[in-house]
Amino acid sequence: MTVDSFFSLSNPIIFSILLLVVVLALIFIFYKYIVQPMRTHFDAEKLDIKLQYAQLMAAFAEADPDPVFRFDETGKITMTNEAGTNLLHSSQRNGKNLNILIPEVAGMDLNSYIKEGKTIDVVSKIKDKYYKFTLTGLPEMKIGQIYGSDITELKLAEEKLKYALTKAEESEKIKSYFLAQMSHEIRSPLTAVLGFNSIIKDEIAENVTPNLEFAFNAIEKSGRRLTRTIDQLLNMANLQTGGYEPKLEGVDIQRLIEHIMEEYSPDIFSKNLKFLFEHKTQDKFVRIDKYGLTQILESIIDNAIKYTNRGEIKIILDKNKEGKKFVSITDTGIGMSKEYVNDLFKPFTQEIMGYNRPFEGNGLGLAVSKRYAELNNIDILVDSEKNVGSVFTILFDE
Repeated sequence: MTVDSFFSLSNPIIFSILLLVVVLALIFIFYKYIVQPMRTHFDAEKLDIKLQYAQLMAAFAEADPDPVFRFDETGKITMTNEAGTNLLHSSQRNGKNLNILIPEVAGMDLNSYIKEGKTIDVVSKIKDKYYKFTLTGLPEMKIGQIYGSDITELKLAEEKLKYALTKAEESEKIKSYFLAQMSHEIRSPLTAVLGFNSIIKDEIAENVTPNLEFAFNAIEKSGRRLTRTIDQLLNMANLQTGGYEPKLEGVDIQRLIEHIMEEYSPDIFSKNLKFLFEHKTQDKFVRIDKYGLTQILESIIDNAIKYTNRGEIKIILDKNKEGKKFVSITDTGIGMSKEYVNDLFKPFTQEIMGYNRPFEGNGLGLAVSKRYAELNNIDILVDSEKNVGSVFTILFDE
């Protein structure tokens, strides 16, 4: 093969080299005059969009009436809006350390908040105002953002509420202490009066005239009434201050009712009423707080006797269809209107109020009983009809 024939286009090697050069030239031309300009244009548009976005964000932060800050990984403030600048006490926006503005962040690892993208809220007092600052880490930008809001009014309202609650608690304690002390001061001499009244009556039993008999009975009755009132006040104070805690034990309901009936037998006798008790179940034990149950039974029975002038008071111990034990107390007294039944368990209420009311009492008994019932998982059901009578049902939750 001659030299001329080697460099001729008929030589496959030369032809391939020339074809490769042409292709590379075309690729270079395409990249330089088409791809590269397109990329440059795309990058310019992307940068322009970023700038527009940054401007919008900056404008948004500047327009925000609340302070906005940006800080770096060292805790230095790198950018603020106008509200933030005013809060910094300086026209210099950048370079201040964050913990100078917000002492609560001192000791925090702000770098980790940025790297991990954490968010945390802190409350700080600046210039006699309270601010809530939300710190948010932006790991992709290696910065942190702080958004502040003035919560002074909310904080002052919260402090006023705390103060009011504290004063209310103190007032409640003082009231309860006063009731307990006054009840003690009244009960001690009252016990002596009732005791000596009984002793004197026994000592002169042979010489007691009808007038003296009436006086002795009046002292006894008034003393018992006053004792019940004191007990109710003490119980109410104890319940309101959380001093009462149910002590669960097995209670023989039948025996407890019989004991209470024995205590009230003089009142029943004086009013010439029938006092009946039927126990229709042999399952007479219930696990409950004996003191609370006693207060409930005594209060309902006491009211039944008070508001019944003729007829009977009947107590039944039985089980309902669901197998739950109950005690019903039925009287043939004056009854109540349907409207008043809704207010029956409110403290210091009676259907007929005022000094001229026909029945004694302070309206505390059933209110206290209702509270004891709630704390012992007992339901008190009431059915009453004016001038016919009332039925109170004590339903046990077992």
